Amino acid sequence: MADYKMLINGELVDAKETFDVINPATGKAFAKAPHCDAADVDAAVAAAVAAYPSWRDTPIEERRACLQNAIGIIAQHKEALGELLCKEQGKPKGGETPERTFVGASLEMMMTLNVMGKALAISPEPLVHMETEGAKVEVCRRPLGAVAGIGPWNFPVLCMFQKVAPAVVLGNTFVGKPSPFTPLSTLAVVALIKDCFPKGVLNMITADDSKFRAGAHLTAHPDIRKVSFTGSVPTGKAIMKACSDDVKRMTLEMGGNDAAIVRGDVDVKKAAAGVFGGAFANTGQVCVAVKRAYVHSSIYDEFVKELVKNAEEAKFGDGMEATTMYGPLNNKMQFDKVCEFVEDAKKNGAKIETGGKPMDRDGYFYEPTIVSGVKEGFRIVDEEQFGPVLPVIPYDDDEDALARANGTKYGLGGSVWSSDIEVANKMAARMESGTVWVNEHLGDTDGAPFGGMKHSGFGRENGCADLAAWTEMQSLKTVKGGAPVPPSLPPLPEQLPLPSADYKMLINGELVDAKETFDVINPATGKAFAKAPHCDAADVDAAVAAAVAAYPSWRDTPIEERRAC
Repeated sequence: MADYKMLINGELVDAKETFDVINPATGKAFAKAPHCDAADVDAAVAAAVAAYPSWRDTPIEERRACLQNAIGIIAQHKEALGELLCKEQGKPKGGETPERTFVGASLEMMMTLNVMGKALAISPEPLVHMETEGAKVEVCRRPLGAVAGIGPWNFPVLCMFQKVAPAVVLGNTFVGKPSPFTPLSTLAVVALIKDCFPKGVLNMITADDSKFRAGAHLTAHPDIRKVSFTGSVPTGKAIMKACSDDVKRMTLEMGGNDAAIVRGDVDVKKAAAGVFGGAFANTGQVCVAVKRAYVHSSIYDEFVKELVKNAEEAKFGDGMEATTMYGPLNNKMQFDKVCEFVEDAKKNGAKIETGGKPMDRDGYFYEPTIVSGVKEGFRIVDEEQFGPVLPVIPYDDDEDALARANGTKYGLGGSVWSSDIEVANKMAARMESGTVWVNEHLGDTDGAPFGGMKHSGFGRENGCADLAAWTEMQSLKTVKGGAPVPPSLPPLPEQLPLPSADYKMLINGELVDAKETFDVINPATGKAFAKAPHCDAADVDAAVAAAVAAYPSWRDTPIEERRAC
């Protein structure tokens, strides 16, 4: 059995205890990972803090060279890492041919190398905001300090190293914690690349969350200046609360309940295959996968039949087997959740078109499941199932479909499927999601910024967003010598008196009084000189309701008209 260790201050170290790592294809332990304690977390943070000043001041060319070296080493071990990833996560190992790489670990390793490579191109060069004969104002980017990354179990290597790469190349030092369900591939990577960076720049700890919540200890640590998290909404909310005590910066990429809208003019067979692929990739364990399909009633029955056909042809199995396209669910917790969602749908009258039960074999396998006879109000529609299950819902009107797709607290991904590209593009632009596709779902966006709206998180990672994600903005005014040149100001228009001294609130376009008023003090005299309206909760609610009601129309108003206002 391989010996997996944590990385703290440039050294591979054991913990006092270990915990089992389960192969989800068998449901049995196949390796052990170190289980850290609070002292280990504190040591990792202390190492990152100590390494930060020197690393921050290292020229970015040298930091890029360190990352480039790490990328080269990972590439040399991509196949072995992919096999380990397959064993602990459950996804198919994949291969080098196009029809194999899209399904598993090989793709994840290639995506990891790609996103790390893109981080090499990040440039924190200052932007000149204003310059005169005597001074210059530049907008600069400064690293944050010691930062933390907490990764998920569905794409453990990709999601961790898309945080590590831009963070360190921009001058931060890093402490990471992978999921306890999938710690090994991440530990294997850092063991390979530990000597690419100075001691303390990259640190990685692991723990069994049921015994010690290392992630909570890490996010609450006063010396961590930012937390980047990928995972569930409840955990993300807990991290927000922890970070609020010392105003840590955060990037949160949380769950989604992503909708696909399929119009009646599609090629049914082709679109059904695309939606199925977007829903069942990684056995449905993709935060941005299709979780709800709204299909026009004119093609609904035919579309459902095609989805069933795709499900029945899908090859589920151990990811190490060459013919496997879809693996098991990653862990017992998620397996039980998927079982619970489907049983709840059955009890409430849903029709199971195919699947609907666990597979009769070891491990956490669940049959690919297509569900009809559901609508909003069913848990399987309203919540993120995160498994090989797709509810299919009929609709008659495009506007209704958009409203239902957007009518959720989530906003991570979405797609529109249609042969009318103009209509599809316009509908896609109106979906309230961080990433939206037309006639595909999960398609390559070439490393574009990724993240969610609403409860799906805030902040973005990847692409041009990485600079903002891993640095602070600083406005720096420097002098050139000589007397400063005063700024030139535009002439003021003719000045007019205020129309009234009767002060009112503005709600829904109307000036309104409150039930009560309060005194406003002139600080020069210490005495009241006017009264202002004192709102109550009903006034606040009315103002918010007015803003919400006005938003769709104002959002769709051309920006030229908004500027004119």
